[in-house]
Amino acid sequence: MRLQRLIWAGLKIEVGDTTLFIDAIEGASNWNSGGISVPPLVSQTTERHAVITHMHDDHYDPVALQSVLGEQGSLLCHRLMAGSVAHNQFRVQATEMYKPILLNWLAADIMAIPVPAADGWGEPQVSWIIDGGGRRIIHCGDTLWHGHWWNIARQYGPFDLAFVPINGVTYDRGRFTGSMIPATLTPEQAVTAGKILGARRVCPIHYGMHDDPGHYISTPAALEKFLQAAQEQEVSTLILNPGEWVDWDPLTCA
Repeated sequence: MRLQRLIWAGLKIEVGDTTLFIDAIEGASNWNSGGISVPPLVSQTTERHAVITHMHDDHYDPVALQSVLGEQGSLLCHRLMAGSVAHNQFRVQATEMYKPILLNWLAADIMAIPVPAADGWGEPQVSWIIDGGGRRIIHCGDTLWHGHWWNIARQYGPFDLAFVPINGVTYDRGRFTGSMIPATLTPEQAVTAGKILGARRVCPIHYGMHDDPGHYISTPAALEKFLQAAQEQEVSTLILNPGEWVDWDPLTCA
């Protein structure tokens, strides 16, 4: 498994002749207040697929995905999102919670399994377990804290890497007012989630790009707080900047 971190919550995974994008976006200029360089979505493999954890536009970029997937690629999602995704003219592979999808059916280079998550705005959301090339990871979208961690760990763990959101955002716009409770995992919660999941290392995502003062407010110094919590909880971490690839042995970035 070759694994590259993209921007925000995005990943690119390559196993054999199959590429899988997770929450991959390009059109981030309207909310990329951190000015971070955006790696392009490209693939050299014949088989190209994508999964989304949910349909918020910082996790789902249909224009970019249509370009990289072409006519033969498919978009994987939970069945509750399938109708909306189909409107964007994708070849949709919808599935139920816990039901694996093999990519592709003949080679089965990659297996993708949706597991529970909790969305801070009440939308359908899942986390994805990705298995291939002798590695297993979990991608947790921008979930908030929930009680499924222990079941996921028991049923599917341990994981080589857990990708967890850390910006602990509070939101105040429209009808979503009156709450100071974070709508995504805080840095400390992200570390604890990774520890419960039995991840060999925990990699932070979903931080450092976007703030909208008064409306979308991320936890200040989220990465520093994540690293401090990891030290206190004795959890090993992996920090990947957008565009960097995982070096599995030793497990560092390259």
